[in-house]
Amino acid sequence: MNEVYLGPESDQKYIATYLGGIRELDPIEIATLPKPIKLSDTLHMKRLIDIGRFWEITRQCIVECEQKYSVSITTVQPERYYTAQPTEADTIGGFHDPRSLGYQYWYHASFVLTLNERLVLKEIRTLELIRNFLHDCFHHSTFRSYRRAMRFPAASTGISKHRVPEVYREQYGINFRDKDGCSYSSAELTRHSPETINLNLLMDGVVIMVVSELMHNANKWLPAHTSGLERAIVNEIFLEPFDTALLPHAHSFYVAVTEPSRKFVAHWGGDTPIVLALQAMMSGELGAIKCFFEEKTGTTNVWEKMFKKPGFSIPENPDV
Repeated sequence: MNEVYLGPESDQKYIATYLGGIRELDPIEIATLPKPIKLSDTLHMKRLIDIGRFWEITRQCIVECEQKYSVSITTVQPERYYTAQPTEADTIGGFHDPRSLGYQYWYHASFVLTLNERLVLKEIRTLELIRNFLHDCFHHSTFRSYRRAMRFPAASTGISKHRVPEVYREQYGINFRDKDGCSYSSAELTRHSPETINLNLLMDGVVIMVVSELMHNANKWLPAHTSGLERAIVNEIFLEPFDTALLPHAHSFYVAVTEPSRKFVAHWGGDTPIVLALQAMMSGELGAIKCFFEEKTGTTNVWEKMFKKPGFSIPENPDV
């Protein structure tokens, strides 16, 4: 995990204390269902998944990631990774359930639903949770910088009374935000994929594609006979065509995130932009990926022209 605190030394200490206090808390409050289970609670988790197989495949994927992409992945601490079963008998659950929150950077924690044990075999539930966990580990490992937001003097005593400490995430991977939450990269860019794309969406799409690739050997131990729903889930994980009627939430995610990301990287060279994007995400260093697009287009500062919202600036960081 690569996390940096910006500003003068006094601000850096302030940010470290602020975030440290949050991360000492039990992140159970991010759970959207009652009685969530920690991944570290082996006694209860082994009823839902094959916990031995889970860790075996997860570790293999992380090693392969380091070998193939030259990036190191830090896992989310199992005691800060919460999961729960759907409460309804006919709800699928999993990554695409609207109640799955995913990774929360303030807490260094996650909450996600497991697939419904009433509907899906244990092997498939295990595979899907591996995907979810790896996905969140990539987000956990992505470079982040934080800055203290200074807003004083307060405009009124009413505002001052309700003011709380303000720390904001300035850089996340290859994207930036200012203290008011305005993004370097506009959401509207994705409408112009494959030529350009929103950078936050691209990062999520890159993680989806890389995790699917890293898990390619995991389907060797899946059962030979599965239901139509289970086959759809496996195909969705491995980015193969799946029955969209069975997995409507997964289909919506594919259309919104995965498809434009796949089209973008294919348009710009396939594996190379994926590798460069992933390395930039983990390091926070954009030099190599910017050079790639300049060489591709023959245009100086093309990264800024493709991705930067007009007028965006961070006064404390004028190089952005």
